[in-house]
Amino acid sequence: MTDDEIRIVQRIFDAWNSHDPDRYIELLDEQRIIESDTLPAPVVGLEASRQFMESIVRAFPDVHFEIDQLFGDGEFGAIRWTLTGTHRGELMGIPPTNRPVVIHGCTIGRLRQGKALHDWLYWDTGTLLRQLGVLPESSEWR
Repeated sequence: MTDDEIRIVQRIFDAWNSHDPDRYIELLDEQRIIESDTLPAPVVGLEASRQFMESIVRAFPDVHFEIDQLFGDGEFGAIRWTLTGTHRGELMGIPPTNRPVVIHGCTIGRLRQGKALHDWLYWDTGTLLRQLGVLPESSEWR
């Protein structure tokens, strides 16, 4: 990734950390797609991307991302990140637990003409569900 592309990715994470969907949308391609095995269907388009962000911020009003590692090759990049927050709103049908979470994840992203076009999200949902009390703690499996 070029320095300009790295700055674009950093600006996207800054928008998330500011909980600013308008600034986030400005950095996205009109044909934006987000895919993850945790989503019932791909998130397609700017309005759906806005709704995706807003749903995460509703679930974790203090959500914060830290970029742990960022590298790329051409128009594709990999971002390893850590999310922290407190579960204060519904998430995937799970009512608020008011529990803090620390989640590690990775995004493989594609940029086109200076805008985020396509993201593939991979994140540690098992740890999230244990932290929310939905799955048993790891020690319970011993």
